[in-house]
Amino acid sequence: MQTRFTARGVNNEEQDVLLAFELLEEAFKVNLFIVPLNLLNAEQREFLDTKWVKGEAFEFPESVQVINPELSEDSMLPANIRSEETGKIRAKQNEWGYLLLTNKLWESYLAELADIRQKAAALTAYSRDVFDEAKSFWERVLEHKKDRDISQEKLDDIKDEVNKIFEVLKGLRKNESAEFEQLSSKIKDEAIAAIEAVKAKVADGANFKDMSESLKKIQADLKGKRISRGDETSIRKAFDGAFQFISEQRNNWFSSKNNSRVEGLQKVINTIENSLNRDKKDLEYYTRKINNPSIKSLELQLLKLKLNMLAEAVTSKEVKLADIRKTLEKLLKPKTKSATVGEKRPAKAGAADTNESEVSEAEEISAEEEAVITPEEQELNKEVENLIAENKDEQQSSIGETEDKA
Repeated sequence: MQTRFTARGVNNEEQDVLLAFELLEEAFKVNLFIVPLNLLNAEQREFLDTKWVKGEAFEFPESVQVINPELSEDSMLPANIRSEETGKIRAKQNEWGYLLLTNKLWESYLAELADIRQKAAALTAYSRDVFDEAKSFWERVLEHKKDRDISQEKLDDIKDEVNKIFEVLKGLRKNESAEFEQLSSKIKDEAIAAIEAVKAKVADGANFKDMSESLKKIQADLKGKRISRGDETSIRKAFDGAFQFISEQRNNWFSSKNNSRVEGLQKVINTIENSLNRDKKDLEYYTRKINNPSIKSLELQLLKLKLNMLAEAVTSKEVKLADIRKTLEKLLKPKTKSATVGEKRPAKAGAADTNESEVSEAEEISAEEEAVITPEEQELNKEVENLIAENKDEQQSSIGETEDKA
């Protein structure tokens, strides 16, 4: 761009003057030399119009007036000078004003870029804020490229600096990602080890409710910790497996205990049935014997007493046998539950907690654990244990069994 030009004018004293305009970009100002033509010879005028305007040096007379017109004014031409070249002067004023403004814009961008570069250099960890600031800065620079406000050379310089900033951030992000993955893996391993430790308590006869409470505590400890998606999936699967394991072990335990009670009652029933059958045979035997006409009076009284005792024993055992069979029927009756252990509840809409599904399942297991033995079932279990204990030493003989029946 040409930074010098000349024009002709007339001052308020009607004196012809040469107007030499010079743009000083670095100083952001314009020099206007107002030279009376009578101070210049033809050769000097030619030099100014052809060579000075191209950058060659010229020694202006000391008496020459030098002013600094503002490019923001309506015209660079002083009010006391008129010229027929106002169109040329106006065009150069606009051109130089645009150049200086773009230079100021360039300087402001360089200052902003230096600030961002300084922030990036001071980072010890990845910063999303610095990344967004650098990205926004570069997008604004590209907008001026579309409007051709910045030269391609200057644009390339800014691009190189911005890329350096992004490289710094990229390196920090990579380091942070590696540290995050390492920490996430450690959290996963510790959580799974804790879960396995809870499962191992089954062998020691731990309470199932306590085990589910332990799992819930592990979940609570995990809340708020940042872990990768893959590690989160592994932990979730470990919890699911643990809950299912506890459910199966608990069901097996109760099933085994119930089977033991059923077996005990069946033995009691067999014992009472055998005893009852013997009593009935004795009852038949003594009934026949009492009808013997040769029986004496004392013997008859003794036989009646035995018959009464046998009849009461048969009635008592039949009642007891009926009660035991009712109890056995209760034990054999399948239990119905509204929900099975391990069955997942519908997820809450908009739930943000990644552990919510496991917590819900643990609460379900805990609630079912508490409801496994109802008051009725407690009474039934007590009744079964009493029946087994009472008939453990059931006598194999009944009244009259020692009598000689031959």
